[in-house]
Amino acid sequence: MNLRDLSYLVAVAELKNFSQAAEQCSIGQPTLSTQIKKLEEYLGVELFVREKNSVEVTDTCQEILPIAKRILADVQGIRQIAVHASDRHRNMLSLGAFPSLASYVLPEYVFRIKQHYPELKLQLVEEKTHALIALLLGKKLDAAMLALPVEHEQLTCRTLFEDPFTLAVCADHPLANLEEVDLNMAAREHLLLLDEGHCLRDQALKLCDPSRFVEHDFRASSLETLRFMVKNGVGVTLMPSVAVQAEDSDIRYINISQRPSRTIALVWLRSHPRGAILETLAKLLAYKPLP
Repeated sequence: MNLRDLSYLVAVAELKNFSQAAEQCSIGQPTLSTQIKKLEEYLGVELFVREKNSVEVTDTCQEILPIAKRILADVQGIRQIAVHASDRHRNMLSLGAFPSLASYVLPEYVFRIKQHYPELKLQLVEEKTHALIALLLGKKLDAAMLALPVEHEQLTCRTLFEDPFTLAVCADHPLANLEEVDLNMAAREHLLLLDEGHCLRDQALKLCDPSRFVEHDFRASSLETLRFMVKNGVGVTLMPSVAVQAEDSDIRYINISQRPSRTIALVWLRSHPRGAILETLAKLLAYKPLP
C-alpha cells in the first residue's frame, strides 16, 4: 500500500465512478481498477461493491476513508512546508568575512546587494579564515571573503579587489610627516600585531622581517584595538586601506614604497548548486577601494 493507492481509493469513494476517478487521477480506468483490486487483496477486505451501473462504498471502506484523507492531507502539508523551506533557502544567502575585513566592507556590500536583490535575506558570519574555510567545506556557508591565496581544490575564488597596506604611526612619531616610507626605515620599531590565528598577522610577518622589527608583547584581537594602541604611541602597525580613517588627527597612515597589499576574493564551494548566482554576486561586489 502506498500514497498513490490511497489517492485512488479516495477518488473512487467520492465520485462512486471508476471512469471519472481514473480521469481525475490522470490514469486509465483498467489501471485504476487493477490497483484498487490489489489494494483490496493486500488489506484482505472488499472496499467497493461493483454493480453494473454503480459503485457502492462498503462499511469497511467508510471506516478507512477518513484515515486515508487525513494521511493524504498530512502529506500535502509536508510538501507545502518543504516548498516554503526551499523558497526561504533560495531567498537566503550566508556570507562570511574575517574580522580585519568584515566591519569595514560588509556594510557597503550589504547595501549594494540589497539594491540589486531587495528580496534576498543575508546571514553574515564573521570568523577567522580557517573557521570560514571549514564552514564552506562543511556546506554551512554559501560564500566568504578571504585573502588569497586560498589553496583548496574544492573551493573556487573570484578576485574582488586589492587592499594596499599603509604604515600607521601616532601623530607625533618621527615618521609622521613623511608621505611615503620604506619598511626598512621603520626597522627596530615596536610592531603591533593581531593575535594568533588572524590572517592579517601572518601577512604582516611576511612583509616585516622579524629580525629587523621588534614585535610588541601586546597582541590585539581587532584592528580597532591596534589603532588605539598606535594613537597612544605604543608602537606602529600595518593597516589595510579599507580600515584607514584619514580624518583621524591622532594617527598618520603613510604609504609604503614596496606597495604591499592583500588580494581579497569571494570564495565558495566549487560544487555549490547556486554557483551561477555567486559568480554574478562576485561581479557585483568587485571594486577598487579608495586609497
